[in-house]
Amino acid sequence: MLHGAMTPETVFNLSFAIGNADTAGATEPETEQSRYKRLITAELARQSIPIAHMADKLGMLRTKLHKVLRQGAFLSEVLRDKLFAHLGIDHTRATIAVSLLKSDAAYYDQAVFLAAEALKGLYCEAASGRRGAIQVDLRPAIIHTALGRAYEMLLTHQERVLEANRTLLS
Repeated sequence: MLHGAMTPETVFNLSFAIGNADTAGATEPETEQSRYKRLITAELARQSIPIAHMADKLGMLRTKLHKVLRQGAFLSEVLRDKLFAHLGIDHTRATIAVSLLKSDAAYYDQAVFLAAEALKGLYCEAASGRRGAIQVDLRPAIIHTALGRAYEMLLTHQERVLEANRTLLS
């Protein structure tokens, strides 16, 4: 399907999920667990941190961490969260990529970054009730339209900032 056919109701369908080239030839079954492991391994590589050094930082046996990340041993939520903290992996963004989009590679997609930050901001506003809680039932279309307008405002602001930077550099 083309992106023009994507709607808020279909965006998380597998046909729209961002593909993951890493799964070709994978020996481990495709699970959330395996996608989290690939995300962690990719981030270790991106930051040039050997698994042995990460194991030392975590105070665990090097062979244990190697077995978890490379040989199919179970990755506990506690260990996953410790790795996320040490590597600076955003939990919300990772969950959107791995659980909803079924792709560890989607973590690095700008749209996933924006979705995660928007979700965190929106949830914070709704949970804190600083300006009062919304008491009426809202149709999804109203929420989608409001968020679309907010996105358009962000793009307009970005254009202004980029233009101001170009003006300053001239």
